Amino acid sequence: MGVQKIIFDGANVTSKIDADLHHFLFSNDVGILKGLRHECAFSLANNTITLLEGYVSIYGRVVYIENQTAVVVTPDSVKFGYVVLNVDTSANTAQLYVKEEAGTYPTLIQTDLQTIDGVYELALCAYSKTTTSVTLVTDFQRMFILSDRTRVEELESSLTERHLPVRLILTKVSNGVYRFSGYNSVAISESILYLTIEYSTVLVFPGQLLFLVVGSNTSIGYRRAGSDYTLGISYSSDTVTLTCGSTEHRITSAFIKK
Repeated sequence: MGVQKIIFDGANVTSKIDADLHHFLFSNDVGILKGLRHECAFSLANNTITLLEGYVSIYGRVVYIENQTAVVVTPDSVKFGYVVLNVDTSANTAQLYVKEEAGTYPTLIQTDLQTIDGVYELALCAYSKTTTSVTLVTDFQRMFILSDRTRVEELESSLTERHLPVRLILTKVSNGVYRFSGYNSVAISESILYLTIEYSTVLVFPGQLLFLVVGSNTSIGYRRAGSDYTLGISYSSDTVTLTCGSTEHRITSAFIKK
């Protein structure tokens, strides 16, 4: 028991220690390193799946997939399969192979390599095959590890999109009556709506107001040119209908903000 030097001149660091640190720095994620080299992109030709170069981290065990690495798939039966990267910490090996099963995709072995030695299989791509052909599954969701900068940028973008007002496209139904669509009841409930009548009268109200009574409708009073009016608001099938207090009034702009 004692102190072990890790990042020091002449330090002798085991792969387990290095893997633990990498796994922590990669936010405890497993997958292909997003944005580095060609991200193990793949293509299919002549029953051969070719992988472009990229890096993969499995519990901090970093593997480099060389450019133009070829994996042959034999069209000898009807099956579903993966091109698998196998990391075996017991045998200290890493290898690529195909893993297939009839009727469904095969089950992958995914040991928690941070706690015990063993095998972890990561699917780099998916395919289906028959006795005559091989087809890539284009919508297969591969596992990626994002850099911290990418995570922050995506979070900033998500927050910006969520909290900035979005202009609604209004459809005129008749004089004084307008509609907009594309938002379900949950989205409306979580939002604030801003309406402008004749460019000057601004109405602001929470979308939840629509769902306080049975029937999904409400009304809001507004004053224009010295007179009082009521704006009727109703919701049905992802469509909100806005009825002004006078057929002479126009809703000149509308925004929604979460």
